[in-house]
Amino acid sequence: MGRPRKFDADTVVEQAIETFRVHGYGDTSPRALSERLGIGKGSLYNAFGSKHELFLTSLERYADAALADLKALIDSELPIRDRVRRMLLEAIDSDLSDPERCGCLVVNSATELGSRDHEARRVLGHSFEATAAVLHGAFLDAQHAGEIAADRDAQALAGLVQSAMIGLRVLVKTTDDRARLESIVDATVAAI
Repeated sequence: MGRPRKFDADTVVEQAIETFRVHGYGDTSPRALSERLGIGKGSLYNAFGSKHELFLTSLERYADAALADLKALIDSELPIRDRVRRMLLEAIDSDLSDPERCGCLVVNSATELGSRDHEARRVLGHSFEATAAVLHGAFLDAQHAGEIAADRDAQALAGLVQSAMIGLRVLVKTTDDRARLESIVDATVAAI
């Protein structure tokens, strides 16, 4: 029988999320990861298998939490355009308030690994599909409520908003120009 763990796996995953969000997958060595998490490499591998497995677990946990936050934000009684505006502005506010501009682990991982890591791509694809489904549902509800014309393509609107959100999260890494970012929000909302 092995020795009992001296760490909480959920806490380690939460710390790993932040480490991967700040440094990216490629720039996080197993040694640096074990030092940041305060556990030995052997314990890390025994608990999670590999750096890659810990990354995938972290990415899934982050994506699930982000989806829950999106659902809470988009499932309100506000008009759809107000909900979309609030969602996009909150993403901007969150990223601008981060002094290191680390951004969203899902978006960062998609740009870093999406085309070359098939397992990460699967997790990312599921995250993007789930986000699109939540937005699509919100647009369908808005159509039923008469907020949006019935002939508008609710799926395309969801894709537009999702693309704007992803683009804003990338742009925030390179600009402090809030007026520019808000103009993109305004244009997105106007297109709904």
